[in-house]
Amino acid sequence: MRKRTYLLAALLCFVLSLALGTPAALLYAGLRTRLPELQLLGVDGSIYEGQAAALRLNDAGLLERLHWRLRLSDLLLARLGIELGASGSTVLDTHLSRSLTALRAQNLRLSGPLKPWLGVFGQAYVPVDGQLNAELPLLRLEHNWPRDASGKLQLQNLAWTLARDPVVLGSFQADLSREGEDVVALIHTLGGPLEVNGDARARGDYSYELHLQLKPKADAPPLVLSFLSSLGQPDNQGYYRINRSGRAPGAPPPPNAPLGAPPGPPP
Repeated sequence: MRKRTYLLAALLCFVLSLALGTPAALLYAGLRTRLPELQLLGVDGSIYEGQAAALRLNDAGLLERLHWRLRLSDLLLARLGIELGASGSTVLDTHLSRSLTALRAQNLRLSGPLKPWLGVFGQAYVPVDGQLNAELPLLRLEHNWPRDASGKLQLQNLAWTLARDPVVLGSFQADLSREGEDVVALIHTLGGPLEVNGDARARGDYSYELHLQLKPKADAPPLVLSFLSSLGQPDNQGYYRINRSGRAPGAPPPPNAPLGAPPGPPP
C-alpha cells in the first residue's frame, strides 16, 4: 500500500512538472481566441516562469516588459497564484491569486500614466490625464466588484484635457479601507490650485456613492475657474459639489427589488 502511494505521488509530481514546463507561448495560443481583447506580445519562457514584451488591452498598450512566476504555495489555499511584475512606462509589482470566487492582489505597487488604466475600466473617453500611483497591501474583487481593500491611490498632476490647453487641477489621494461590507475611499488634496475632499463608497450590494466638494484656491488660474463653472453653481461656502450614486452594470437587483426588476443604470 505504501509503495503504491509513493508511485502515485511520483506520477503526480511528474505530470505537474510537465505542465509547469509547458511553453507559455503555447498556452497563450490556445487561449487567444477566448480572450480576443487581450494581446500578449513576445511571450517567452514557461507557464511556471516567463516573460512577455508587452500586454495590450483592446489594442491599447497597458504594460511592457512583464515577468511572472507561479506561486505554488497558493495551491494549499485552493488558489492559483503568481508573482507579477512590469518595468516599462508603468512599473508594477504584486502577488495575484485567483480562487473560485475572488481575485486578490497583495502588496500591489503600481506607478505609471493614468490614461491606459481609464480604458481598463471602460472610461477611456474621460478627458483627463496624469500619473497614477498605487500602494495597496490588499485588494479583493468578487465578480469584478471590490469587497476588501487597504492602502492608497494617488493621482499626480491630474489635468483636464478637453480645453485646447490642458488645465492642471492638482494632485490628489484616496485612502482605501473596509467598513463592514463596504469599501470606502477618503479623498483629499495633496497640492495644486484645486481643493478637493470627499468620499466614495462601494457597497456590498453592488451599489456605489460618490460625494465630492471642490473649491478653487486663492491663486487658482482662470482656466481652473472656468472648469469649475462647468459643474454648476457653488454653494454658500464657495464649494462646487459632485454627488453620484447608482449600481454596477450587470449587478443583481437589490434584495428588496420587485421580482424581475432590471439592474440599475450604469455609472
